[in-house]
Amino acid sequence: MNQFVTEWNTWRDSRNSALAKPFGWLSVVGLHWLDAESTWTDAPGTFTVDDGWVSVSLKTGIKAGPAAETFDLLSTVDNGGTAGDAGGSAVNGGGPTRATSAAVPSDTSTLPRVMDQAGAGAAAADSAGGNPSAGTDAGSDAGSDGRPDGHAAVPAKPQVRVEENGFSAKLPTGGSLNWFTVGNVLYELIDRGGRLGVRVRNSKSPLLGKFFEVPVFDPNPDFVFLARFTRFDPFRTYTIETAQEDLQLQTQAAGTVTFETSHGEVSLLATGCPKTGLQLDFHDSTNGSATAAWRTIDLGVPNQDGSLVIDFNRAVNYPFAFTSFATCPAPIEGNVVPFDVTAGERRPPFFYSEAGINLPFLFYVWWDEDSAEVTRPWYSRFGLDITILNPNHDDGQISLVGFDGVAMSGGDLSPLGRKARSRLIDVATEALTSRIPVIGIGAYSAFVIQAQRELRSQQGYVDGIETEYSAPEDRLLIVMNNELDPKQAGFDIVHTDASGLLYVEMPFDIPLESDRTEVEDFQAAMESGAAISSWQEFDYRVVALIRHHR
Repeated sequence: MNQFVTEWNTWRDSRNSALAKPFGWLSVVGLHWLDAESTWTDAPGTFTVDDGWVSVSLKTGIKAGPAAETFDLLSTVDNGGTAGDAGGSAVNGGGPTRATSAAVPSDTSTLPRVMDQAGAGAAAADSAGGNPSAGTDAGSDAGSDGRPDGHAAVPAKPQVRVEENGFSAKLPTGGSLNWFTVGNVLYELIDRGGRLGVRVRNSKSPLLGKFFEVPVFDPNPDFVFLARFTRFDPFRTYTIETAQEDLQLQTQAAGTVTFETSHGEVSLLATGCPKTGLQLDFHDSTNGSATAAWRTIDLGVPNQDGSLVIDFNRAVNYPFAFTSFATCPAPIEGNVVPFDVTAGERRPPFFYSEAGINLPFLFYVWWDEDSAEVTRPWYSRFGLDITILNPNHDDGQISLVGFDGVAMSGGDLSPLGRKARSRLIDVATEALTSRIPVIGIGAYSAFVIQAQRELRSQQGYVDGIETEYSAPEDRLLIVMNNELDPKQAGFDIVHTDASGLLYVEMPFDIPLESDRTEVEDFQAAMESGAAISSWQEFDYRVVALIRHHR
C-alpha cells in the first residue's frame, strides 16, 4: 500500500472516531427555537428569554448539572473573574474551548469568529495611538477574526449563572455553549442570526448507536491539486443559506483558491483564516445523489508564496448530512466545482430527523426515467429514504454499510453491460452475506438468484436445484432472501427454493397509482388482506416489509 493511501486511511479512521464521540454530531436529536417562554414534550423545564439572557426553570424532580464547558466558565468566575470575563464559546477562541477536530466541521466553522466590540475598539485605539504591540501582524487576519480594518480584536465571551432552580446564560452573537446535562442528555444553547435555540444531544441516540463509518469513494490521487491562494484585503462579506430553510447567515471570504484541472482553471472562494487555516465549502454535480447537498475541505495554512494543496479525497460532510437539527453554512453562491468530485465522503445512508432515524434503502433500477421520478416520492412518503441508482450509469462502488436493504428492478437485461451485471451480482452477494434484505424484481431477480447460487456453492452447500422457477408471461417475478417475511405485507409466496429464496408474483396489468390517498388507507388495506391493485400499493408493502424487518 503506497503512502498516499496509508495516510488517507489514517485520516479516515480519525474522522470516523471523532464522529463517534458520545456528545458529537451523531448524538443530536432535536433543535428548539426559543420564544419569550418555551417548553416542549420531554423538555427538562421552561426556557425564558429576557434581555438576551436565557434561563431554564427545571421541572420538579429533574436533576441537572453544568456541562463541562459551563463548569469551566463557572470555575473562572470562582477564581476571581466575572461571568462576563469567563472564556469558553466554541466560536470565540477565548479561555476554555470546545474540543474540535479538523475532520469534524461544526455548523459555524466557516463563519466569522464573534468579537467583543468594546474590546475591539480599545485595540483600535491603541493602534491609533501608535502602540507598536497592536501592529499589522496582530490584525493581519482580521475579517476572519472580526476586524476588516486591520486591527486585532478581543473575542466576545458567553456569560453563565447558576440559579436557584436552574441555569442562565447569555451568548455573544453567533455563539454556542454546551450548557447543562440531564442524565445522558446535553442541552446546547446556540445563537444563529440573532435567533436563540436549544439543541439537544443524547449520548444514547439511535443514530450514534447505529454508526459504523461514513461511506467514501476510493482514494484517488487524480483529485489532488496544487493551488494558489490570493488574499482579499479586506475580507469580503457574503450572505449565505444554511441547512435550515428559514435561516440565512453572513460569512467572510478570505480570498480565492485557484487551480488547474483538465476542465480548465477553477477559482473558488475560501473562508477561514490564512494564519490558522482556510476552508473550502463547495457544490458539485454529484450533490443530491452520490453525495450530500454540499461538502467541505480543510485546506490548512497556505505557504508564504500562497501555495497550498486541495485534496478532494478529504472532502467531508457537514453535520446536516447526518441530522436535520444542524444549521450548517452553505457554500458562498457560485462556489461550484465544474466536474464530478467522485472523491471524499459520500452521502451517509443514515440520518436523524423529527421522524426519528431514517430507513436508508438502495435501489438499482432500469425501467424508464419517468417511472423512477413518479415512484421516488412514494418511498419517501411511506418512510423509506431511498437512493436510486442506474446500474449502467452509476458505476461507483457503493458500500451497503448503513443501508437497511437493497433492491434491483428492471424489465430487460439487454441494456446492461458486463460491468453493470457484475456490479449487481456483487451488490446482491454483499447483501446476502450481510444478511440484510435484498429484493430482485422482474428480470433483475436473476442477479439475486445467481448471487445466492454462487454464495451457497462457495459455502459448500449442494442444493440440487436443476430447474429455476419461472413466472407466467403475464406475471412479474419478485425474489427475496428469507430475511423478509412477505406474508406480513400481504404477499403470497408462490415458491420457496432449496437455497432459501422466496418467490412472489405480481400481475403486470395494474395501474401505476392507487385510488387511495392517505397512508392510513394503504395500511388498512394491507392489514385487511386486500389484493394489491396498483404499483403504488406494491411500493407501500415493500416499504412495510423493510420497516418490519428493522
